[in-house]
Amino acid sequence: MTEMIALYLEQTPTLVSAMKKGLEQKNWESVYAAAHKMIPSFSIMGIHKDYENMARKIQEYSGANKQIDKLPDLILQLEKVCLQACEELKNDLKKMKNEK
Repeated sequence: MTEMIALYLEQTPTLVSAMKKGLEQKNWESVYAAAHKMIPSFSIMGIHKDYENMARKIQEYSGANKQIDKLPDLILQLEKVCLQACEELKNDLKKMKNEK
């Protein structure tokens, strides 16, 4: 479990940054790829299905180059929940390591 959390903490901020950078550069392929890579982590980390669906929308919109105007808000919401999850998981990871 600690390895899964550590992997999430390592990868998620990078993927969020890639999505934001892709949005800034209008590089929809990059946004698509980052969202695609994030999707499995939501269920693994116990993050609500709504956020997984949000990532799927980002993937869909950027992949089809449609409803691009909705991407900034979706990415911002996803960033907030991922950063919150990272903070909570960092605390959980510390507790797990202290229990060993």
